[in-house]
Amino acid sequence: MEILQSYISRQKELYSVCLDQTEKSASIFVVIPCYNEPELIATLDSLANCSPPRAQISVMVVINDATETPEEAVNQNILTLISVSQWQNDHPDLFFDVIRVYAHALPQKWAGVGWARKIGMDEAVKQMIKNNYSDGIIISLDADSTVLPNYLQAIETAFDEHPQFNFFTIHFEHPIDTHDLSPTIKEGIIHYELHMRYYRNAMEWSGYPHAIHTVGSSFALKGSAYAKQGGMNRRKAGEDFYFLHKMVLLGPYGNISKTTVLPASRCSDRVPFGTGAALKKWSEGGSELNYTYSLEAFRHLQPLFAVPSQFWEMKTADISTEFNQLHPLLSSFCENSKIVAEIIELKNNCSNSKVFAKRFFHLFNAFWILQYLNSAHHTTLNRASLLTESVLFLQEIGIPVDCDTKPEYLLKIFREIDKKKEGC
Repeated sequence: MEILQSYISRQKELYSVCLDQTEKSASIFVVIPCYNEPELIATLDSLANCSPPRAQISVMVVINDATETPEEAVNQNILTLISVSQWQNDHPDLFFDVIRVYAHALPQKWAGVGWARKIGMDEAVKQMIKNNYSDGIIISLDADSTVLPNYLQAIETAFDEHPQFNFFTIHFEHPIDTHDLSPTIKEGIIHYELHMRYYRNAMEWSGYPHAIHTVGSSFALKGSAYAKQGGMNRRKAGEDFYFLHKMVLLGPYGNISKTTVLPASRCSDRVPFGTGAALKKWSEGGSELNYTYSLEAFRHLQPLFAVPSQFWEMKTADISTEFNQLHPLLSSFCENSKIVAEIIELKNNCSNSKVFAKRFFHLFNAFWILQYLNSAHHTTLNRASLLTESVLFLQEIGIPVDCDTKPEYLLKIFREIDKKKEGC
């Protein structure tokens, strides 16, 4: 419990209030940021339809807005506060409590989904301490996502079976067969998710060992790991990417594929980028979802990532020579980013090759790779056809597809590949 208390003692949260008092001594907390969201009840209904886990559950809905939030969004938040209260009254025999956390008029500079998620997760840590638990589970969900009935039990079982794991990503699938989905949005969401899965698999194919999906609605972690990592960031978007790619550095983690989160397939302007923003641009005639990073750029990384410990054995001059022999695009980027000097410093600070190989990917992490990909495609490579690169990747790993394979079928193949990814 000391880790939890130490973390909370450093937080200076003055912008939220819990409107409900839980009656349960929960050790599992589902945190749902909610801004201008008219469909939250569907999310709560799907949780209510879950098979109860052994541990007690609290669901924390963080209803948030900012100082410059439009009046209609503030009014929707007020309606949400009322509707959640009414929903609880209509479900007196629920196996979980719903706690409304109201974060009204947050400072505009930092207000957004990252801060809302942080408020809820910090509150979960406070509840663990209050309930006298040294640890617990924090589940990250979104207010427009639904889950399968085995969702809560699958998460509890995963942590029980792998007590050494700090967090789990959770399999997700955007609904693409619902009757209310227009052909345009269906096409857009297939492209969007296909890009996500192509990108993760291409990262893994390049040799990067921490290739994970970073979806805010689809992960769960220990409270102690959350505290050790320093808590959630306050980014307005992309908070999940930055948070989870820092979490991988803490130690073991895994992926839960025995249940599924179903994020909404819809347009939205709630965040500056992400699913809703991408679909909005697509529905307005944008073509960005047709393109992705070239598979060739990921191939450039393979010699660098193949045997990290090789650099431990090399002399300083030989390390520089090795980097000069990489693909010219990658070699130039490494030179500009001064990464060789960092490799040499890392070598001097590691006691053996095993430690070096692990910390190697603290330098060459997901942020660094993304910077390289953006640089390569900005200077020399062209953004490539998503469908073409997806086909090329599947052919590369021995799956027989061709250029005429339908996008929906390509997505199905990638989903099956990702479902096989368990422990990491």
